[in-house]
Amino acid sequence: MYTRAFLQGLSAQRKREAADNAITNHVNAIKESAAQGKTSYMFEPDNIRHNQRQHHTVPVITTEDFIAAFQRKFPDCTVSYQEAWVDVDVTNRVLKRGIVIDWS
Repeated sequence: MYTRAFLQGLSAQRKREAADNAITNHVNAIKESAAQGKTSYMFEPDNIRHNQRQHHTVPVITTEDFIAAFQRKFPDCTVSYQEAWVDVDVTNRVLKRGIVIDWS
């Protein structure tokens, strides 16, 4: 038997699972960054959202969904959306936007 609450919650559950699955590969990259002595990692969700649009992935995962997924995986870390100018080379800078997981 399926209750109304169960059926109404399926959309949110599917979205949560999709966000958790989308960050799985980045969890290993975060652990590798920590092993190298780094204290933070920037995840750029725009790349994943671009793939979602191309492949019509449902449900669409928002930045807030990604933040919540990282907070579930790394509850003691600071997880926030940030923008930062990064030097690409001596004469070029790029604005990076993403979710920063900080364990410092």
